[in-house]
Amino acid sequence: MRKNAFLPTILLAGLLAACGASNTSTTATSPARSTVEAAMTAAAATEAPAAEATAEATAAATTEASATAEATTEASATAAAAPVADLKGRKVVVGTDASYPPFESVDQATNEIVGFDIDLLTEVGKLINADFEFQNASFDTIFTALQAKQFDAVASASTITDERKQIVDFSDPYIDVGQLVVVQAANTTVSSYTDLPGLDAVGVQTGTTGETAALEDAKVEDAKLKRYQTIDLAFADLANNAVDAVVADGPTVGNYTSQPQYAGKFKIVGEAFTTESYGVALQKGDTELLGAINAALKVLKENGTIDQLRAKYNIK
Repeated sequence: MRKNAFLPTILLAGLLAACGASNTSTTATSPARSTVEAAMTAAAATEAPAAEATAEATAAATTEASATAEATTEASATAAAAPVADLKGRKVVVGTDASYPPFESVDQATNEIVGFDIDLLTEVGKLINADFEFQNASFDTIFTALQAKQFDAVASASTITDERKQIVDFSDPYIDVGQLVVVQAANTTVSSYTDLPGLDAVGVQTGTTGETAALEDAKVEDAKLKRYQTIDLAFADLANNAVDAVVADGPTVGNYTSQPQYAGKFKIVGEAFTTESYGVALQKGDTELLGAINAALKVLKENGTIDQLRAKYNIK
């Protein structure tokens, strides 16, 4: 009986010892967990200010970039609006042949002369404090009329040439073009300007570089040239089989071939076979107007206005 009574006592002591061991183990791991938690807390505390600093730096950089962009935009706008010369409201009469779109033509709704050259000189006028007034004129006499002081300037898709510079002055170039050949859509015999000499009739506008190019570059016989006072008449005759081809400046060719009344009737053959530059023609010795226009053209090239006008009038 004593032996059996003692056994529960021993078992109870063992169980208590086991429980004590378990409690000791739990107590021993608590400092390690506390240390990890403390380290994590410290790291989080360190990362929070760093993240805040990064966010602040990013925000500051974004603000600075926005400010820089705004300043650049404002500077560009100021440069675009800032006068480059002061002609004190001088009236400048400009001769132009308003049958040569997209550079100049008559708006049938308003009867006003419109086009690339008109818009360009309007912008020039803002920069030099000058008032440009446009008058329709025949192109074949437009430069002699300028020489005779019937105009103060000519803006009429005017190519700068040595011959013309003998009687008038020119501004700096503002656009480059080349001569193109147009034939009827069904034509299969003409593939470039070198085929023009074999045709019976080639339409050109009198007094233009298209006329010169047909004679000198394409080697068309003078007798085979059909000359017109305005280029629209040449395209009308091409549509009616009165001529076999038309030679004219590239942008104007593009304009006429895309007009609704000629849809599907014409095609351009070959590439441009000349390289030419347009300028504003002025009376010999008018250095005040020449200098002012050149300064304005420089600004309009640099601030993108000329490119915007090219896009507006679909000039490639």
